[in-house]
Amino acid sequence: MSSRDGEQLVGRWRLVSYVVRADDGSLAFPLGRSPQGSLLYTAGGWMAAQVGAADRVRFTTEDPLGASEAERALAFSSYLAYCGPYDVAGDVVTHHVAMSWFPNWVGTEQARSFELVGDELLLRTPPIEVGGRMLVSEFRWRREEA
Repeated sequence: MSSRDGEQLVGRWRLVSYVVRADDGSLAFPLGRSPQGSLLYTAGGWMAAQVGAADRVRFTTEDPLGASEAERALAFSSYLAYCGPYDVAGDVVTHHVAMSWFPNWVGTEQARSFELVGDELLLRTPPIEVGGRMLVSEFRWRREEA
């Protein structure tokens, strides 16, 4: 880690909210209004994030590889997960993705601006254009363990 700020991120965090804000002021909740999630930053510079909809639909089979294509697609679209090394510079944490539920992220850097106030951490993605609108994803976390 490159700054003291990185030391402040170390610990286990529980997701409080996940919202996407559009430049027109509208809000979206891609995983519902009560998603679940866990974020881990280690002192050794490793991070892992998992976020899912609270009401994910169970497969019709107990075989994790035996679900239908539609069931697998729904499971994929209701969950996010990735991990890898991270570093901090000022108010930006960069996740260097080593593994991901989304294969296109492997080998990429995912920068997030952050605000840390007490035991609350707010991570924001850079704005991205989707359908002609600029969108920013915001993930609010609460520290569960230092």
